Amino acid sequence: MKQNDYQGNFLSLLFIVLVYFFTRNYYSPFFWGILGLLLLLVFLKEENRLFAWVVISFFGGNFIVIYLDKFIGGMVEDPFFRVIINQILFTIPILSMCYVIKQFNKRLSFFLKKPESFSILYIVLLFIITGFLLLYFIKDGFDVFFSLFTFSLIHATVQEVIWRGILLTQMIKITSETRAILFTSLAFSVNTTLFGFSTAVLLIYLILGWIFGFLTTKYKSILPAILVHWVVLLFSSLNGWIQLPIL
Repeated sequence: MKQNDYQGNFLSLLFIVLVYFFTRNYYSPFFWGILGLLLLLVFLKEENRLFAWVVISFFGGNFIVIYLDKFIGGMVEDPFFRVIINQILFTIPILSMCYVIKQFNKRLSFFLKKPESFSILYIVLLFIITGFLLLYFIKDGFDVFFSLFTFSLIHATVQEVIWRGILLTQMIKITSETRAILFTSLAFSVNTTLFGFSTAVLLIYLILGWIFGFLTTKYKSILPAILVHWVVLLFSSLNGWIQLPIL
């Protein structure tokens, strides 16, 4: 295995560990890990050094989101608007990572474009979504539908841009497509434990992350992953598996 492969695998695994420390509020080992990553920069090849800076900018952007969310939360009382604003704030880590990538004069993503091929999947998902929405219209009315529709769409879009659009692209450059899907899926699943650890939820999001990553690399676009992510979130909300404080 090449040195570049060793470096890429190590940085990818370090990213997963840092995500775990960050979501569990283990800030002491987290900052030691970031410090170690900064010290390693001088020994890394360019692509690996870029990924290291992307990781640092990812966490920096997330820290800004946390503090801005607390600040805005004290001024916004409506739970729906507060949750929507929180999701929009995640454009901050997106912009910070994009800025770093542009500073290296590299391409932002392989996947921020239309799918290369059309699939029956889109038609099937369209029918499923339409069925869910019709049932929900009848059951709870337009206000509930609009709230869930808006939140789910924004959340799915933002998360897929972060995890599959940017992080998966950068990880493919330093490892391989298969390993990048696995590593980003692991980090994605660990990141969902931000509000509490559950082995079952961890495994579910690990599988979902793999599916989203597979769809993204297969169709060379994050649009299928956004669509599936959106449907999963709507379905989970309709069945009460996920309680969203937006109503």
